[in-house]
This record gives sequence, structure tokens and C-alpha cells, in this order.
Amino acid sequence: MKIGRIIIILILIALAAFIGYRASQNIQAKKKAMSQPAPEVIVPVETVQPARMDITETIHATGSIQAESELAIYSKVSGKIAQNLVKMGSPVQPGQVVAVVNRDEVGYDFKPFEVKCDGKGVVSRILLNPGASVNPSTPLMNLVEIDTVKAVAAVDEKKIRLVQMGESARVTLEAYPGESFTARVTNISPIANPVSRTIEVELSLPNPGHRIKPGMYAEVEWIESRRPALVVPLAAVVDRGGQKYVFFAENGAARMNPVSIGAVVGDVIEILSGLKGDERIVTTGAGQLNDKDKIKVVVSKPAQV
Repeated sequence: MKIGRIIIILILIALAAFIGYRASQNIQAKKKAMSQPAPEVIVPVETVQPARMDITETIHATGSIQAESELAIYSKVSGKIAQNLVKMGSPVQPGQVVAVVNRDEVGYDFKPFEVKCDGKGVVSRILLNPGASVNPSTPLMNLVEIDTVKAVAAVDEKKIRLVQMGESARVTLEAYPGESFTARVTNISPIANPVSRTIEVELSLPNPGHRIKPGMYAEVEWIESRRPALVVPLAAVVDRGGQKYVFFAENGAARMNPVSIGAVVGDVIEILSGLKGDERIVTTGAGQLNDKDKIKVVVSKPAQV
């Protein structure tokens, strides 16, 4: 029994010694690894030179097309419509007979009454057909003047001070993609919409051929200002704690440089201060950089917009 116990004790001692030896080896290996310098990380980046371009800032508003004027045509007598002499889309001149009404007063024999138009335009809607009863308060048809139409747009109250009477603007319509029309401001509402905080602006728009229809959706754009600007790609500007920065590529390292920004135009952004214009600016890869990080320029582009 004593020999067996001695053997067990010897085995435990040897096992403890082995475990201690391996632990010591692991500690030494970790110390050695920690004493070795960390491998240098080099970030691949693309660079570009800032570009100069003219920036055009615009005022944008949406609205709809309206007829220059609208007119309802009435019969001056009571009776039944005998005949409509025009149809929807018919051009009408002042004094033109547009309908005939048979008076139906009992005991009287009247000649058919001719309903004449008081204005010029195009018939937009026939409201009553032959056989229908009419009286002086019943409209027979509607007439619109569309040789010239109005674009009525809602302009943000913050921009209305920049819109002037007689000023020209560009109008685009979903009905005619890729095409634009020139309009001129003819009226500015004296009141603002308290819900949308916008002011209605009317613009006169020539309409030869009557291609532009009342009710169409319209977008209106005024040029607010034009100015020369220094711009860089949007990807070059990073935000760190609310401050905007770009990174210069200098001697294989990134240098963080604060900038102030202006307008965004497409995929470039205006730089108001912080750049001279001859620097090499990191674009692709800028978002993962810190000041003084090692970089490798894999693509270097000239100034472009």
C-alpha cells in the first residue's frame, strides 16, 4: 500500500511540474509576442484634386396648370335644349351661337332661342344634352381660355422674398418629360398658407397648339444665384463630432484637415474654406481613415466634376 501511494504522489508531482512548465512557456510566448511591433496597416485609397465650377442655386416649387380664364355659359330663357351646336374641344368666339333652346311656356309660341357665347375660348365640358330642361340659373357648358395658361405653384415662405413680379422661370411637366417651358410671374398671393407655410405664385405660360392642359402637374424652378465654387466629391468629406474634414494624401500618410461646406450639387459638395485647390484629397477610403494613418494611393485622378 505504501509503495502504491508513493507512486501516485510521484505521478501527481510530475503532472504538476509539467503543467507548470507549459504555463511558463505560454507566458513567455505571450510576452515575446507583445514585445514584437504590431504589423503596419496601410490603407489603399483613391485621390482627386479639387475642381472649380459654377454653382447654380435654384428655388423649386410644385403646383398645377390652370386655364387663363373659365366661363360658364347660360341660357337667358327657360325651356328645353333643342340642339348643342358645339362639342367638347370646339373653339368658340364671342357672339357665336352654341346652343338652341325651345321655350316651353304654355299659351305662347316662341321662336327657338339662340344661346350665344360671351367670351372666347375652348369648350371644356358639355353639361346638358338636348332634351334637358334649362333656366337662366342652369349652366349649359363650360368654356376655358387656354391660348395662355397659368402655372400656379406653392413657394416656400423662406424663399418668397427672392421671387419677383415679371421674373422668368422654367416649367416642366410630367406629360412632356425632357421638355421645359418658359413662364413669367404675373401674380404673387398676398397671404401665406398657414398649414404648408407656402405662398401661391401664378406664372403666365404661352400655350400654342393647346398642348398644355389645365389640371396637369407642374414643377417650377427659378434661378436663385450663380457663383464660382471649389468642389470635391461627396465621398471625400467626413464628419467627426459634427465637424467636417477632408484627408490630404501627403508622403504616404493621411492628414486630417477641417473644412466648411456649402451647397451639394449632384455628387460633389462645395468647400467654402479649408482648401486652396491644389491639394490631393482622399476620396474612396476616406471614411475609414484617422489622422496620420498610413495610406497607399492606388488611383490618382485629376480635378473633375
